[in-house]
Amino acid sequence: MTNIPEGEAEDEMSLYNFKLVGLISGKDHSYISLVNSGGEVITLGLGQHLGKIKLIDLRLTEAIFKKEDETYIILDFNNQIRETNEY
Repeated sequence: MTNIPEGEAEDEMSLYNFKLVGLISGKDHSYISLVNSGGEVITLGLGQHLGKIKLIDLRLTEAIFKKEDETYIILDFNNQIRETNEY
């Protein structure tokens, strides 16, 4: 059983309803691709929002989002989601 915070599963734009399927990092622009359970692919660039969270950084195998409360959510290719105060 997964540990999804209350209210996240019902929010269709929650990161908990997506899987990280692609990551492209370049000198000037960086993007990630996420897919939901319906197979819909969403591509985000740095600085863009997914619901209430903002994509702020990429690493080799993970995407880092900033929440409204100034904490962070990190998603990797194993679909592991970590919430942290810093990254």
